[in-house]
Amino acid sequence: MSYYFEVAGETVWDPSLRIGKWYLSFAEAAAGLVERPTGLAPADDDTCALDVEVFQRFVEGLLECYASTGHPVQHGLMRGVLLASIVMLQRAGITISPKSERAASLIEEAKSFARSM
Repeated sequence: MSYYFEVAGETVWDPSLRIGKWYLSFAEAAAGLVERPTGLAPADDDTCALDVEVFQRFVEGLLECYASTGHPVQHGLMRGVLLASIVMLQRAGITISPKSERAASLIEEAKSFARSM
C-alpha cells in the first residue's frame, strides 16, 4: 500500500503507507517547533493534499532553522523531513532560493535524495 502526496491532483510522492505516516508525524512535530503550519491535509483514503504556498513557507522556515545552526544533532534530526519536503516542492514546480551556503548544500543534496523517493 502507498500513501500519496498530491498537489492539484498530481502525485509528487508515493511512499509506502508506513513511510508516509512517519513523514506526516515528523512534519507536524517540526511545524510546532518552527511555528508554521505545514500545508499538509491528510485524508482518510491514504492521500495527503499539499497547499503549495503554505507548504513552501513551512519548508522555507525549516530551511532557515537548519541553516541558522551548525549543530550536528539538530541537522541530523531535521534532514529527513527537509530533504523529502524539498523534493516534493521541486516536483510541484517550486524552486527554493537558498539564503546560505548550508541551505544551498541541502538543496543540492535533495537532487540525489529524490532518486530514492
